[in-house]
Amino acid sequence: MAENELSAVEQLKASRNPLKVIEDIYKEAQEGIPLSADYIGLLKWYGMYPHINGDETEDKKYFMKRIKLVDTKMNLEQLEVMAKIGQEYAQGLVDFTDRQNVQFHFIQIKDMPAILDLLESVGLTSRMASGDGPRPIMTSAIGGIDPEEIIDASYLVKEVDTYFDANEDRFCNFPRKYKIGISGCGRHTAAHEIQDVAFTAFKNKNDEVLFDLTLAGGLSKSKQIAYRANRYVKAEQVKDVAVVCAEIFRDHGNRANRNKARVRHLVNEWGLEKFVAEIETRLGYELQEGLVEPKITSFENRNHFGIHAAKQEGESFIGFATNSGRVAGEDFKAMSDICNKYNAAGLSLTSTQNFIIYGVKTQDAQALADEIDALGYPYNPSPFRARLQSCTGREFCKFGITETKEYAKKVVLELEEKNPDFKENLMIAISGCGNGCSHPQISDIGFVGTKVRDEEGNRVEGYDVILGGHLQGEKGSRIAHKTGVKVTATKLVDFVGDLIASYQADNLGQTTFKDYLNTVELSK
Repeated sequence: MAENELSAVEQLKASRNPLKVIEDIYKEAQEGIPLSADYIGLLKWYGMYPHINGDETEDKKYFMKRIKLVDTKMNLEQLEVMAKIGQEYAQGLVDFTDRQNVQFHFIQIKDMPAILDLLESVGLTSRMASGDGPRPIMTSAIGGIDPEEIIDASYLVKEVDTYFDANEDRFCNFPRKYKIGISGCGRHTAAHEIQDVAFTAFKNKNDEVLFDLTLAGGLSKSKQIAYRANRYVKAEQVKDVAVVCAEIFRDHGNRANRNKARVRHLVNEWGLEKFVAEIETRLGYELQEGLVEPKITSFENRNHFGIHAAKQEGESFIGFATNSGRVAGEDFKAMSDICNKYNAAGLSLTSTQNFIIYGVKTQDAQALADEIDALGYPYNPSPFRARLQSCTGREFCKFGITETKEYAKKVVLELEEKNPDFKENLMIAISGCGNGCSHPQISDIGFVGTKVRDEEGNRVEGYDVILGGHLQGEKGSRIAHKTGVKVTATKLVDFVGDLIASYQADNLGQTTFKDYLNTVELSK
């Protein structure tokens, strides 16, 4: 195949006609024909992954479906449709992800035409929600709403996403996924430090808004904090820089080794200077030199829980916590009903598996907050609930060694019950495998799924413990360090409780639990 020639799969991706693919898949499934690799690749392009684990025969007919939220927001009509899908087609199993998307489980191929029609009716899509191409862009959940934001970057997010979507024939054959962040949030909630390419707004001494360009961040097994490119980008340059970075990755990313097929590996192979020079060559102009990193918010302060005055006069927005990102279908429907009851503008997703309801009349804010709280989604959450993240886990993921979502929900409840007086900021992540999709690598306490021996010598579900992860720009960020300690799943809550108790007994000269975790040495 010629270098620029699209394969049949790529042509079908670019055809914008998923129903033909779905009809073929359903027909073959009815005849008992297993899914081909091509079909699986196409389904991923439309945000679908087969349920891998579970019942060997029954579970094979089900899929996880991810919906792309371009600016993290769902208006009232969109929220109502999403709630309908969750209840009627996903068996009430809904997850909010750390990439600000919604995932539905137990989706069947036969229901896809109806689901696609529902999504299209309110301007939503699952195209390019996953697969080897540009992923949904990380941004502020309250862009255009937060009075403290540096700039409302929502229009830039939409501009870049629209460009990739309109030119998908050029961007549907990446070596692997490509993750971008574009944010004007004053609290830096888009986590630019772990994106392939990110644009972080700041104001210079002349009060001009610029974007600090960072490259080559990412987690998984080859985890790395992004480098500053030492370049500032103007708002009108953001789309062009995002596109040429994508072209460079498409043209030069490693296609021989999937484990090396990420932007960070290419930057590390070439060197940062060469990569930046290639950006400017393709742009046809030099970017503004930017040697000074903007002041970046510490990771634990990147939250918007509670009731806040919005930029719009007479309106508020309210931040709520989930429990490990999972939302029952009936709760999702209740959220939609409550938003409609108070005529709120909509609901948006944060990068920590939580959510914000925006466009709430200030006089209604407390009443709405109390009704959502009563569902089990607090606006003043405990430290354990506020920042505990979990991945899909063994329940549905082929890489999962341990079960995570339902387990993590129980962990939160037990931690709250056993440590009612603990009030410090804390991020805990529970991951079902070493890929770390729940971000244990940047958490205060990370639990990475593995098999361990219990006291009787049986192999059971357990976790490798890593400590001290943090985000705060290029210089202040750190990847969590390995402790060499393993805990069984049944002992995880006690392990956290013992850490808290040891800190309270002797803080080792540290003023916060977060700093203590980066200092303490654990007994193996």
